[in-house]
Amino acid sequence: MRAVVDALRLGLAVPDVASGHLDRPISWAHITEMRDPSRYLRGGELVCTVGLSLQTPQDCRTFADALANAAAAGVCFGIGDGHDEVPAALLDQCRRHGLPVLVASPSVPFSDVSRFIAEYELGSEIAVARATNALVPELLSALRRHASARELLDTAGQLLGCYFLLAPDGEAEPATVSVDVPGVGSLGWMGGGDPPEPALLDLIARFVRATQGERDVESALARERVGQLLSLVERRMLLPDALGQLLDWPGFAAGEVTCSAWPAGAGALLSMAFPEALVGDAPDLCLMVTTQSLDVTDDLSLPSGHSAMVPLTEVGSAIGQARIALDLAQRRGRRVGPDQLSTLDSLLDQLPPAQLAPFRQQLIDPLAEMDRRRGTQHVRTLRAFLSANGSLSDTAKDLYLHTNTVRHRLARILELTGRDPLNRNDQSAFAIGLHAADRDGRRASAG
Repeated sequence: MRAVVDALRLGLAVPDVASGHLDRPISWAHITEMRDPSRYLRGGELVCTVGLSLQTPQDCRTFADALANAAAAGVCFGIGDGHDEVPAALLDQCRRHGLPVLVASPSVPFSDVSRFIAEYELGSEIAVARATNALVPELLSALRRHASARELLDTAGQLLGCYFLLAPDGEAEPATVSVDVPGVGSLGWMGGGDPPEPALLDLIARFVRATQGERDVESALARERVGQLLSLVERRMLLPDALGQLLDWPGFAAGEVTCSAWPAGAGALLSMAFPEALVGDAPDLCLMVTTQSLDVTDDLSLPSGHSAMVPLTEVGSAIGQARIALDLAQRRGRRVGPDQLSTLDSLLDQLPPAQLAPFRQQLIDPLAEMDRRRGTQHVRTLRAFLSANGSLSDTAKDLYLHTNTVRHRLARILELTGRDPLNRNDQSAFAIGLHAADRDGRRASAG
């Protein structure tokens, strides 16, 4: 709890009357507007609320009792929506139960609090993910320009602020942390800060091994030839049946194959990880053809796109599927398979922002502007309504509102946009608008 209070970027305040017990551990953040949320708590939660249901001293007593009985860690009370300040009755009841109370100003969304707690709990995993996202493009670039292992390690060291040693087998130098690189030697880390996580060191070791393998010029040239031929098949300039005559790969006899697309420069890594696959280096990406679906590709820490299993005669379309999936994977930072290509979000992700902009500008921006000016929740209500598949009762339940309140908000959305949320065609248009707004928000956050 004290770490949440000390986080300057959150800017949470602690009332003098509720400043104790800040050494309590927090298991998670739970956002609610229920008077008694105990059945949704498992213990240790920081319960976030703006107090819409806490209008009387009895409401506050019921709320505090429920949290204490559920062994919650404390309360984060957001002012500015339901209350201009924390109700005195709530402070009294929380003090009686020993529950600390944190105060969030209107400029502090609960999502920031939840994100901080998640990052605090999963700090090492998030650190590895961030370092991986920074490292992989640079290491792939080093592979593409045929950099030596030393140059690759210097690149990694510059990004991570440390130094890596590479010693042949039997000649390992003393290092704080080290890992074996089969066929190469020992990779060690030296530095003044915290050592890299084992998963990160293993990733760098995999690239070092691939760099050593890149010294085989014949293998690199063979992958380039495979990449050229697969690209010709994708563009319908070469019949798929001709691949079996031009390439010596036993997988052609299987009859069915699956294609995957990877970032350019990954050919050496893939050849080592999947020695039975057909790997080709094209100028803008790396292609791989296998006789079975891949379920372990996430271990390579690379974005990748995968097609469905297809007959050999349809390998060209499968390459196209994999290319589209890779484009989505690079935007999302994870593996994308054929099942994810058949969703509305995937279809919209493939469209340029300019095509989606009218949906956001005409259907979402007016609602968001009204929410900003008057403190209403039209966008949130619309999102919940679409998530509930157009059910008024389910939306009301999710938002802790009366059905008539939801109906009134939807009618107001119709007035503001000219489109009816109760109409199925208009629901699709609103869904596209929300997708466009979310994508623009992610791009702004990334920038």
